[in-house]
Amino acid sequence: MHALYRLWCISLALKCFVSIQIIPTFTNYEKAKTELFKLIESVKNGRDLPMIAGCVRLAFHDCIGKEYCNGCIDHTHAGNAGLKVTTDRINALYEALFKGSISRADFYALAAVVALTRSTADAPVKYKGLDFFKVGRKDCDSSPNEFQSVTPPSGTDGTNKTFKFFQDNFNFTVRNTVVILGAHTLGRCSLENTGFVGTWVDDEFSTVVKDPSTLAPTSVLDNAYYREIIDNLSWKQVTIDGIKKQWQKENTLIPNDKLPEANRSTLLLNSDITNSWVIEPTDESGTVACAPTSTNNTCQHSVAHNYTVEFARNNSLWVIEFTNVFGRMIEMNQNVLKDRPTLSSQWRVIPFYAIYFLMFAFYTLVIL
Repeated sequence: MHALYRLWCISLALKCFVSIQIIPTFTNYEKAKTELFKLIESVKNGRDLPMIAGCVRLAFHDCIGKEYCNGCIDHTHAGNAGLKVTTDRINALYEALFKGSISRADFYALAAVVALTRSTADAPVKYKGLDFFKVGRKDCDSSPNEFQSVTPPSGTDGTNKTFKFFQDNFNFTVRNTVVILGAHTLGRCSLENTGFVGTWVDDEFSTVVKDPSTLAPTSVLDNAYYREIIDNLSWKQVTIDGIKKQWQKENTLIPNDKLPEANRSTLLLNSDITNSWVIEPTDESGTVACAPTSTNNTCQHSVAHNYTVEFARNNSLWVIEFTNVFGRMIEMNQNVLKDRPTLSSQWRVIPFYAIYFLMFAFYTLVIL
């Protein structure tokens, strides 16, 4: 009986020990930010820093699922195609320097916030998500891998399905969804990963002056995405690789996959068009009967249209709202999160851990 009691005490102590919420110290948190900035800066393609878009996409996909932002990605899921390039780099840094001192879920979220901070270094309106960052996220038990039961939204989805996904998974309003879709101002679509080809923005509406020393529009967080939707109305559907439909400007109706990169049109997906128009695809490829400027069948404006116009005209407003909505999304976790560590809070973390170490020592040395 005494032996069973010992075993129960040990198992209880171990359970308490392993379930500790990891709160990084100020020193480790600051080091993580520094190393992530270095990593993002180290991967360059001309004026583009591809890890900016990669880290933001990783954070979004990490937050999809019943456990939300849990430091786990299912790389076998088609909806996550292309993310492994980003996770391989992030995970290598995490395993080498930060495992055990910060949760992987915190590290993924922090990577995105650091990336967004870097994205507005040259822009007139700065992203300030680091000021509000929270820590203490719980990793999934199989981190960094998991089986994903929720399918990420598809670029071929129409109005109803797009807004329903964000409402069901994040409790986002229509306005929240319009805000978060503005992240498409970052990065590009590649045929091998998504079945689409091109970038959402170019230099036309970028808030950053084109210069060898400044970031490319695809690495800048600004409202250029909304201006593409509102100020360029001549969007027509083309077929990429004979399969999926995407929207390109009317003066460039040769599909982007048939053109050299320098000659490609910017693109919109169905899920982007929903920010202004009501569309419902008639097949799996995303075919839509109407078009924004069609003389025969003009698309009707969606309930999101006025929000999109508002953000197209006010970059500062959108960056502020994006900071809030994105922050709300990456804070979704099983744990109750805590404010980012500061120099003054660092010494309060040590007693928190000490309680559990003392508890473990008490059970194993005194009771047993």
